[in-house]
Amino acid sequence: MRDELLAYLLNDLDQEQRHRIEKRIDSDPIWQHELERLRCYVDEGRLEAEEDSTPEDLVSRTCNYVKQASSQGALHPAVLPAKLSESQDTSRPRRNRWTAIDWIVVASILTVIATLLVPAIRESRESARRAQCQNKLKQLALALHDFAERNQGQLPIIEPNEHAGMFVVKLRDSGGMTDAQLNDLLVCPSSALAENVANETKSRRIPTRIELQQLSLSQLEAILRHMAGSYAYRFGYFDNDQKYRQVKFNYSSTEPLMADKPSFKVLGFQSPHHGTCGQNVLFQD
Repeated sequence: MRDELLAYLLNDLDQEQRHRIEKRIDSDPIWQHELERLRCYVDEGRLEAEEDSTPEDLVSRTCNYVKQASSQGALHPAVLPAKLSESQDTSRPRRNRWTAIDWIVVASILTVIATLLVPAIRESRESARRAQCQNKLKQLALALHDFAERNQGQLPIIEPNEHAGMFVVKLRDSGGMTDAQLNDLLVCPSSALAENVANETKSRRIPTRIELQQLSLSQLEAILRHMAGSYAYRFGYFDNDQKYRQVKFNYSSTEPLMADKPSFKVLGFQSPHHGTCGQNVLFQD
């Protein structure tokens, strides 16, 4: 519709097309309204073109100015440059050259740019968080390696009916890492726990064994639930003879030590971290 009306206003139609559009304008109020709006823009553009056109006597006035400057000296204060338009009114405010169509075009361009940049920024941020998560697991691996070196090649032992998060208490008690170091490493930057810690809605603290013994059952369950932070630690297993076995530390590339904490709310019990599109697993090697 807009293209046809513009062609109609600019007389860029043959007789048959012009007759068809005039008939449509007479019967359609929307076309009438759009025609008047476009006519305003066209008239405004023509008016600006007339105001910005070069005066016809510019050449003669410029020659007179040069002749006068030659006779009086180019730096004489009485010599003033000729105005481009004698009828120019400096008191009138300058016309705004930006039309509604221009603003719509600019807004559309900015929207397209934002559509392209936002996913890239989000992916870049998530990639950085994945790298931070992997680095934290690597630091925990070094701490577990040092623990095994000091304990005859044995990892922190999780006894039967003992919560797997107790490995954090045992790792801290061994002197390998401080509370502050463990609290930082045990929080994946892509987890909900990281947001809660950043917003100070959930504090991180590693209790002592004596404190754990003095807690009520409900308090103990609440602390143990978040003891290992954003990660899960592998505990022992029962063999065919119902004998509980500990996981040996032998630098195996197929034996996992830790991983992103799984969730019962995610299909396949995968981790909710990293947009549920991946899971970090730390192996013994």
